[in-house]
Amino acid sequence: MLLQWYRRRFTDPQAIALLVILVGGFCILYFLHGILAPLLVAIVLAYLLEWPTARLQRFGCSRTWAASMVLIVFAGITLLLAFVVAPTAWQQGINLMADLPGMLNQFYNYAATLPQRYPALVDVGIIDMMAENLRSRLSGMGESVVKFSLASLVGLLTLAIYLILVPLMVFFLLKDKEQMINAVRRVLPRDRGLAGQVWKEMNQQITNYIRGKVLEMVIVGVTTYLVFFILDMRYSLLLAVLVGFS
Repeated sequence: MLLQWYRRRFTDPQAIALLVILVGGFCILYFLHGILAPLLVAIVLAYLLEWPTARLQRFGCSRTWAASMVLIVFAGITLLLAFVVAPTAWQQGINLMADLPGMLNQFYNYAATLPQRYPALVDVGIIDMMAENLRSRLSGMGESVVKFSLASLVGLLTLAIYLILVPLMVFFLLKDKEQMINAVRRVLPRDRGLAGQVWKEMNQQITNYIRGKVLEMVIVGVTTYLVFFILDMRYSLLLAVLVGFS
């Protein structure tokens, strides 16, 4: 039975080619994902920006000019959001960390009255265990902040490298898309009809997923901020950003 299954599945050269491509791609991503992280981020952004680039190219722009204009507009929008949203969200995060001990004290004082109000439902030991758990978590958060501050120099250096490498790679992925695809085709096996069909379907699904996910993040984040702002909730922008990213 196993021999018949093997013959049905793996006697076709196209199936073998697809298997080799999948195993090779998985090994590259698994063992080199740390090195390839900027490239993977650039590929995601290139998928996101391919649609406006193709539209500008249909209007008569060259591929180079279309990729340049789309990347400049995208960088401008990103910088605008960074300078408008990031400082306010950061300040709200600092205020939240400063107010957190007072919030926890209020919660503990309220929880301490629950055994007197509902002695049949709430035990004093449970309240003390919850308070001790919260204290231990807060101390762990403090240690994490110290470790983050010690590793901040490495993080800033990595961020600086990303800010230089990723836009360059996105530009060349958009500009030289066809040349890069042709170069990859020369490396792949010749008998790859099945792999080509799978790639066309997967490419469309990846494009739809990335565009849909970004659109979902924007809609959820903006809607959350508007609702929290109308309700006059504190830290509305910070919470909206966190909900959008989540």
